[in-house]
Formats: sequence, C-alpha cells, structure tokens
Amino acid sequence: MTYRSVEGYLDDLAWRLRVGIRGRRRIVSEVAAHLADAIAEEEAAGHTPQAAARRATARFGAPEEVAAEFNRDCALHSARVAAWALVVGVVAAVGAAGLANQGGAPVVPWPNQAVYYAGPVLLGQVAAMCAGTAFLIAVIAPRVLGRAPGTLATAVRAQAVAVLALLPIGVVAAGNIARSSWTLGAVSALAALAVPVAMVLSVRALLRVGTVSGGSSTLDVIADCSEVLAARWMWSARLFELVTRTWATAAARMPHLMSWLEMRRHPWRSAVTISVAAGVALKAPDLLKGDVDLPAAAIEAVAAFVGYCLFSALLGLRAAQPVGARTRSRAEAV
Repeated sequence: MTYRSVEGYLDDLAWRLRVGIRGRRRIVSEVAAHLADAIAEEEAAGHTPQAAARRATARFGAPEEVAAEFNRDCALHSARVAAWALVVGVVAAVGAAGLANQGGAPVVPWPNQAVYYAGPVLLGQVAAMCAGTAFLIAVIAPRVLGRAPGTLATAVRAQAVAVLALLPIGVVAAGNIARSSWTLGAVSALAALAVPVAMVLSVRALLRVGTVSGGSSTLDVIADCSEVLAARWMWSARLFELVTRTWATAAARMPHLMSWLEMRRHPWRSAVTISVAAGVALKAPDLLKGDVDLPAAAIEAVAAFVGYCLFSALLGLRAAQPVGARTRSRAEAV
C-alpha cells in the first residue's frame, strides 16, 4: 500500500500501535522526524513532494510491520516489569503468611491454624510457580538468548494466575497490619501494597502481549537457555556434553525407567516423579531432624501433582499432545 502523504502513513501506524498513549505519541513523533529527513533527501534528488512522500514511506516499511516490532518490544518490557513486581509480591505475601503462621494466625477469618496453613501456603506455592515461569520467560530468557522468546503469551497467563492466587493473601495481609507485631505489620503492609501493584502491571502486560503471537513452549525456552549457557564456558560445554551423553546412554539401556523423567515424551510419568521429589524436598528439614512426617510429605506431593494437572498446559510445561503421540499420528498419516 502506497501513501500520498506522511499524515496518512502516520495515522495508519498510530492505529496499529498498542503501546499506550505516551508511547504512541513518542513513536509517531520519532517516525515523523525520520520521514521528514527521508522526504528532504528525495526532494533534493529531484522528486515532487508527493512522489518523495511515497518513496520515503515505502523505504521506511509497511505500517503493520513497523507497528508489530514496536508492539513486540513494548510487550516484552511490560511483561518484564510485571514479572519483577510479581517476584516482590510473592516474596512479601509468602513472608507475611509464614510470619503470621509462626506467631499465631488471627482467628478471623480462619477457623483454626490448619485451615490458615492450607490456604495461604498452597496459594503461595501456586503463585511462586507461576511467577517463576513468567520471570524465566520475560526476564532471564531475553538476557540469555539475546532476543525475546516466542512465549510471552504464556508469561502473561502465568502472571494472571499468580495475581489471582496472591489476592486472597494480600487481603488477609492488609487485615493483619493493625493487630500484628512491628515486623509482621511491615511485611503485611508490603504485601498489601505489592499485590495490587503487581495486579495492575500484569493486566497491562496481558493487554499488550495479546497483540503478539505465540511460539515455542516453556520447555523449549529452558532447553535453548541451557544450550546457550553451556556454550559460554569451556567447563560448562564439557558438563553439558557429559550430561547429554549420560542421559542418552541411560535412555537407551533403561528406556522404561527413564520414561519417568522425560518431560516431553511422558509428561504425566515425569509429573509423578517430580511431585514425589517435591514432597520429599519440602519436608527435607524435618527429615534431617529425624522427625519424619510422611502424611505431610504425601500431601505436598499430591498438591504438586494437582498443580501440574491444573497449570502445566497453561504454563507451557506440557504439550497439547505428547511427542510420542504426534510421532505415531504422523506415521499413520504416511
């Protein structure tokens, strides 16, 4: 599409931008300045004003392509800011819940200590898992890979779930500020402030990332980051090669046993293994003390597995169809 005037090009570009009012004004102003310089060059070369405008806008690029690039950068920035805010919110909320639990949870609105523990702790674990996934995609992966991963939509979905899990903890923390000790009151105030801020930033990121198409899964992002980090140092490259060779050898000799660790091919088997390991790890301090609490470890393992069932597809940790099934489908089609 050709434009006879710069104003038409800028109006089309502004309509396609999803970067907020101030960002739209700034980008349109910068593009207008670049186009003015390009038009001056074309007119100096002997072209008429209309022809110079057509040639300058054609050289600059189609508005949809230019807007898509700006939208992608703005979406990554919004997701990164929301990820940092969520980390603060999760730390404050979990800290407030833990301090209140140790110092005696308020009677209202919790009927007893067990219910209080089950509520904020489980919600805090869900929020931590979702916030960690979003932080990996929006903050760590761009730094390691040098580019934005194609999973920003997964990051903002994880941020939305984390905010929903944090909201009840933030409400309870706000109610604990006045009748708590100084330390618990300060942490509760931080949680009560950080959770709404994280919610606003997450909603903004969700609206902006909605204009960016999806891509690879979170498992692909983890694999790409591992390969890039392994190639940075000699020792890490050797370690990565050793681990890869050991894994391949074990998979060839013990395929059934290793299937319980292969997240891509056997997501549900590996979920059982990870859940059991998570239950044992969360109760590791009690095991070191000699106070073996098997029911509590079992509850943690079941909670981890239920969390995987509910959120693995949303967080990009499980493909819609396992790799083996996709392979068989392609083979049958041939």
